[in-house]
Amino acid sequence: MSAQFVPAAEARPETFAVRAVDHIDRGRRRGQELRTGIDSALSAYRRYFSHLSITEADVRSAAASSWARLQEWSPPAAEEVEAVAAGAGIETTELMEIIARTEIMTQAEAAQTECSTLSSTCPGASVAAQNWDWAADFSTLWHINDVGAVPGQNRHVGIAEYGMLGKIGLNEAGVGVLLNILKHTADGPGGVPIHMILDRVLSEADSLTEALEIIHSAPTSSSSIITVITAEAAVQVEIAGGAKRERRAGAYGFLIHTNHFLHPDLLDGALELRPDSTSRARHRHLEEAVARFDAERVGADRAANARNEAGPAGVGADASPAAPVTIGDLTKLLTSGPEEAPVCCTPAPDAAYGDRSATLATVRIDPGRLQIDLAPGSPAEGLRGNRRFQL
Repeated sequence: MSAQFVPAAEARPETFAVRAVDHIDRGRRRGQELRTGIDSALSAYRRYFSHLSITEADVRSAAASSWARLQEWSPPAAEEVEAVAAGAGIETTELMEIIARTEIMTQAEAAQTECSTLSSTCPGASVAAQNWDWAADFSTLWHINDVGAVPGQNRHVGIAEYGMLGKIGLNEAGVGVLLNILKHTADGPGGVPIHMILDRVLSEADSLTEALEIIHSAPTSSSSIITVITAEAAVQVEIAGGAKRERRAGAYGFLIHTNHFLHPDLLDGALELRPDSTSRARHRHLEEAVARFDAERVGADRAANARNEAGPAGVGADASPAAPVTIGDLTKLLTSGPEEAPVCCTPAPDAAYGDRSATLATVRIDPGRLQIDLAPGSPAEGLRGNRRFQL
């Protein structure tokens, strides 16, 4: 018998807003204030790892290895993790079972599919959005993360699973990150947790260049795709074990990613997350939706230019290009119906534990406006609980 779960759109995540004197004080406050949620997340992941046939010994070993690698890569980040664990009253390596869950799951044959991400590049007005898909049983185990600045670091707002310092979000310098999981034969446990890389970008990066430097500096062991979004550009960094490659759009263009590798350098050894993965179907759906959207925009732009050219002399020559893509446009593109590829993911009513994915949250980022929207559930469910933050 499988336990019930709260439908994603009905979840009402708490907002953890922390203001502290330094990163250690910030970590301690996180552990103390979110202790109940952290305990619940730890129990939930231990159950999930067991479902994936990862032994307790292997979980502990992987968590300890990622902890050692994190200490080497970023001592300040490791200090904050230690402070969270102390505040929550658990061992640091226990907390790492949550933070390094992606690395731990490389030991499983298959895992949940998760996430469809879409960005549009336009100089000064690039935007991005993501449907975060994960196990439906975790629908109440994430929170809104409003992390105050400390000396040398930026304030950032986004979503995080209980126990994680950061995940998907935007910082006050206008640097945002989104995440999709991937799978590759090069994967293994023990690398710097992908979620600590995300947190460090949000905390420390003041530019696209700095964000990419942080990502490339991390000794990783598990596969993911990090999309970095700023007002000027979007870059996808595909990670295959320890290898990293970038994908970029032109000055005007879209980047789409689901849960399979796209960069040609990383296709050798690329794997599907699970035998029944919907990643390729979702990618095709989004490609087709973007193509239709672009065709409609081109038609509308041509019609507007034709009207302008019929007016006073010189108007047509000065006509502005099509308006930039908005987060509202991305929301429509990321909305799918029951008969379409599940860009908006809802578990079947009879789905068993471990086989029920759901879009747990929708994130929309407008770096130029320093604005981020966070909503439980998928766009198809109306984004009723949406919260907008202005950094």
